[in-house]
Amino acid sequence: MTRFGAAICAIAMGTLAAAVPARADDYPNRDIHIVVGFPAGSGADVYARYFANKLSILSKATVIVENKSGAQASIAAESVARAKPDGYTLYVGGGGSLASPLYVFKDPKFDPRKDFAYVSPLLGQGFILVVDAKRPFKTVADLTAYLKEKKDKASYATPNNPSTILAETYKASAGLETVQVNYRTSADFINDMASGRIDFCMADPVFALARMNDGSMKALAISTGKRMAALPDIPTMQESGIPGVDMNLWWLVAAPAGTPQPVLDKLNGWFTEIGRMDETRTFLARFGAEPYVGTVAETKARMEREVADWAGYVKIAKIAPQ
Repeated sequence: MTRFGAAICAIAMGTLAAAVPARADDYPNRDIHIVVGFPAGSGADVYARYFANKLSILSKATVIVENKSGAQASIAAESVARAKPDGYTLYVGGGGSLASPLYVFKDPKFDPRKDFAYVSPLLGQGFILVVDAKRPFKTVADLTAYLKEKKDKASYATPNNPSTILAETYKASAGLETVQVNYRTSADFINDMASGRIDFCMADPVFALARMNDGSMKALAISTGKRMAALPDIPTMQESGIPGVDMNLWWLVAAPAGTPQPVLDKLNGWFTEIGRMDETRTFLARFGAEPYVGTVAETKARMEREVADWAGYVKIAKIAPQ
């Protein structure tokens, strides 16, 4: 064979090798990157680094967490959707962060139904209805009676989309006229709640538990359909007389569409093992969350429901596309 022929053969073999899907038996053989849509030190980052550490131990690979914050985690999600589908770039975040851009952005940069392969669920958590600790409210009924009396002189904080959706569901169910006040982050409404300008917030559990632990706020109810084992003393909104509130904010792992099934299955096995660890349950309980495990197929099906649910959520919360 001539040198030219050998070169052509080598190129052809290389092209063929590149086209062969990744095999589970040699995965992973290099670093895995987990992309998070929020800054280092945030609740999302804390979750991602815990699971990344455990994945590194089980896979015997270096797992690197990359923070790409902005646009409600869409920057991070888009970067994963556009990455090579080989199992070495993964997205960790809330299911809603992938589903909601279809409805809250005029020009979404990815489609959760087409651009991702779903690996595994990670955890579930509920938002918590909090009020200032000095207020006399002991139950949701107490708060509801006060808000009805105050009508549009009462107000509530909404620092994110789930908070808005849940507060608007509460308002509609209870027949309230309470006025919405938007905040950029949860930390921004702390002083307004302490001063009495804000009457309540449906807050994310990491923020809510920190405020409950420092004694500045107290919990009246949680958004999940049944009580969380991690927070057994907090009644659900439904138990508290507010029907129709059943939102469990779940987290997942996603990969670019086209990632080989054997790689997805192998990753799912590791994340399922992590989710079943007693250490994981203990760790997540600190943030009012619980482990959530499921197959690749179950994760995809849950994501499809999430996309459908968000169509209704944006109508409830009157969220206009930006």
